[in-house]
Amino acid sequence: MEALDQARSTGKPVEVTSLRTEKQEVTANPSGTLTLTQHAQPVRARKNGRLVPVDATLELQGDRVAPKATTLDVTFSAGGDTTLATLTEQGRTLSLRWPQKLPRPQLAENEATYPEVLPGVDLKVRATSETVGQVLVVKNAEAAKNPELEQFQLGLEAEGLRIEENEEAGTLRVLNPAGQELFSSGTPRMWDSSTGRDTVRAENSTAAARLQPSGTAAPAGDLEPGARSADVDMSYAGGKLTLTPDQSLLSGKDTAYPVYIDPTFGGVRQAWTIAYKPAPNSSFWNGTGWGGSGKKTTEARVGYERETGGTARSFFQMDSRSLAGVEVINAQFTIVNTHSWTCAAKPVEIWDTGRISSATTWNKQPDWSRRIQTKNFSHGNESVGCADKGVDFDVTSMAKDAAAKKWTNMTLGLRASNESDTGSWKKFNSNPKLIVEYNRAPNAPTAYGSNPSVACHADPYPAIGNTDVQLYAKISDPDGGTVRARFIMWPTGQTGNVFDKTISVSSGSVAKVMVPKSTFKDRTSYSWQVRADDGRTVSAWTPNPPCRFTVYKDRPSSVPGVSSAEYPIAKDGDDAPEWGAPARTPGTFTISNGGAKDVVKYVYGLNQKNPTTVATPSSPGGSIEVKLTPSNAGPHVVYVYSEDRAGNRSDTGAHLFYASSTGVKDKPGDLNGDGTPDKWAAYPDGRLYMYPGKGKGEFGSRLPAAETGFQDTLITRRGDFTNDGYEDLVARHPDGKLWLYANTGFGAVDTENRQELGQFESQLDTSKIDQVAGAGDVSGDGYPDLLARVGDSVWLLVGHPAGFIDEAYPIADSGWARRTLIAPGDMTGDGPLDLLARDDADGRIYLYRGESDADTGGTVPASLVSGTPGVYGAKSWQTANRPMIIAPGDADGDGVTDLWAVTADGQNGDLLFYPTRPGGFVDGDPVKVGWGYKVIATIA
Repeated sequence: MEALDQARSTGKPVEVTSLRTEKQEVTANPSGTLTLTQHAQPVRARKNGRLVPVDATLELQGDRVAPKATTLDVTFSAGGDTTLATLTEQGRTLSLRWPQKLPRPQLAENEATYPEVLPGVDLKVRATSETVGQVLVVKNAEAAKNPELEQFQLGLEAEGLRIEENEEAGTLRVLNPAGQELFSSGTPRMWDSSTGRDTVRAENSTAAARLQPSGTAAPAGDLEPGARSADVDMSYAGGKLTLTPDQSLLSGKDTAYPVYIDPTFGGVRQAWTIAYKPAPNSSFWNGTGWGGSGKKTTEARVGYERETGGTARSFFQMDSRSLAGVEVINAQFTIVNTHSWTCAAKPVEIWDTGRISSATTWNKQPDWSRRIQTKNFSHGNESVGCADKGVDFDVTSMAKDAAAKKWTNMTLGLRASNESDTGSWKKFNSNPKLIVEYNRAPNAPTAYGSNPSVACHADPYPAIGNTDVQLYAKISDPDGGTVRARFIMWPTGQTGNVFDKTISVSSGSVAKVMVPKSTFKDRTSYSWQVRADDGRTVSAWTPNPPCRFTVYKDRPSSVPGVSSAEYPIAKDGDDAPEWGAPARTPGTFTISNGGAKDVVKYVYGLNQKNPTTVATPSSPGGSIEVKLTPSNAGPHVVYVYSEDRAGNRSDTGAHLFYASSTGVKDKPGDLNGDGTPDKWAAYPDGRLYMYPGKGKGEFGSRLPAAETGFQDTLITRRGDFTNDGYEDLVARHPDGKLWLYANTGFGAVDTENRQELGQFESQLDTSKIDQVAGAGDVSGDGYPDLLARVGDSVWLLVGHPAGFIDEAYPIADSGWARRTLIAPGDMTGDGPLDLLARDDADGRIYLYRGESDADTGGTVPASLVSGTPGVYGAKSWQTANRPMIIAPGDADGDGVTDLWAVTADGQNGDLLFYPTRPGGFVDGDPVKVGWGYKVIATIA
């Protein structure tokens, strides 16, 4: 990680920009640790494919009013229609309708006012990063007498969504067909404009001043201590939301106008709430239902205030997925105290609580599981001498649990220690931060070995002659940076190291040390291991059991020498590796006798510990030149031994070198870097092969990609999941899990270091996936996504840079059980991704044109499965005729992804090539480019 190296060299923290999201930042520290800052609410939103600061300022966008940049996709009426607001998530829209056409709104920052929707009544709406507030402002007593305010209805349209009502709390949840909550509402509330301040002033003018947060007047219409308030009865049926205001408050003789009536909806990505004793069954989810003038409150509350006998507690749900498996060093929950009743310090407790939801109320609080810390403070009353100030609670113990148990969220509760003390009343900014310094343990060393190269665990232990022995291992850390490698060696069966050396290398490099031959005793066996150390944490000793060999000092030991101009041999010690030519560049390697006499044969191989390729020098003892091509960036080893006339074999030399990055990403479908699309094929016996493309739709002879492990497996590709420029493989195995296999550069896959693409919360049972298709970057965040057919539905699985599924949700609910997904990328050349779908019923292939998402820079997910598709292939594409279809890339160079299909007849399953062009291909005679494909289980 470059940021860690930069932080160490400059002595200053450096942000890891690749880990920045809407709600988090990560910085690398000079000490080698990382610091995660997780916000409770979004501070950034995606706009035009970039992360920009949240800006809820309303503006006219087309024929609707919308905020400039928020995480919730929301629009408001620009006047002249009845659609007051729309909220869209996962391509599904919730629409809120006013009974009559609305007037043109007056815009002010993030607020829109529709004047006189009823005589003496204004309608106000307000946008925040993830909520939509709406409030009726009844301006005077005459307006309150309007019979239309005795009960009124709003249209609530939610096509493809299910609405659940919590009658006790008076809240609604809006769910997609999979039961995932997309939107929710707090309890509708109403209140008047009385505050009780006159009574307070008569009693104590200083106390009156304390009611003002941060020494300023409360925002107009904000529910303050002393205001008269009540719940608004709400019910939902038949697409109508019926609201019944409390008439005694609306038209009471002591009512102070304006009166505010406030139903509010919002998304569910942010989560905080207030439990308020005077409204024991009311939900103030994400602050909704508390603030007037179309607002939600932006302040959490704790403690007791005597004006209304109000006691409050507050809860915050903080995303903790990024902490999974890390070593937490310290963790702070930082929140700004914006108002206190008094400047005298009063205790506030922070607790680990159960999870919260829109149903959380005073009467239905989560479990208060354990108190973490109590702090004494009071800030935020400038009129009596204490300004706003942040407060840090130490939540290290809870963050450690979250990391160890891989919690999705940490839910923290705040409450006053003494809830009968008026001085305990406090307000806090509702966007606190969870700040965690952490470290991740270095990986166990891999690719370990020795030079001379010997089998590591053979018994009897392999022999090494009278020579120095080089030990090496690849050292890496999940966080990157510089890592130390410690090598130890001891006589087998004894205690006490005869060799112990530590060197520093860059993460991902190979550490090498030389053990002098003077260290060894004749006819003695030695064991060795290596471990990684990042300065805080160490890996396990590797390998286990140790590598072992036996020294015979009378045994000749002359390993061949190796040199290359393109790929210089790596040096020992702490030096940074000397990078050679870019991967996939052929290199010339000169192999010499290394001091052995009468050499007549060399046996060598690239990254083969047991080399097999034979070369003969032109004369005994002479050197040879061979061409070798490393497949990927990073370390590689040339293994080689020699034989003399008598058949005596030298020790095997292991010569390490580094290939640099190619610096460019492969074209879609290209698995080996030659620019043409290739394909993977899994066979029933579990073997995986790569078929290299030759151009014009033809493929060369198959090459082994994995020896085993792909029986009864769904496979797909399209996307660089490992950020090395190569297209990788995703497999759904019989265990029901999704696994990621990195492409090594020439189409083979790395089976030893496969990675599960898991979910923190089980949104989708991946064992029920019938087909998985690599879609490319649908979400526009720079990481590949997947499509999955599950029964009759299609799901989008959104990728995350940390290597897991960020979220999974259905984008089509029905009609897909007999369709095959074919993900060709951008088939039409207009920018967004497209989808082909083979309909097994009518034998056609349909094209679904993707629509561009202006905010994310990606593709609108629902557009891949909705609308009227075009016919791309007109006939005879049923599974019975074409059991397998793939679209890996453009084979004929016209810029359009082509199709291949395996037939059910012909020479045991022919492979047909269908060249395509913009606008579709004409069904006709395809080109036969292969046969014998019936034995293949699946291709990608």
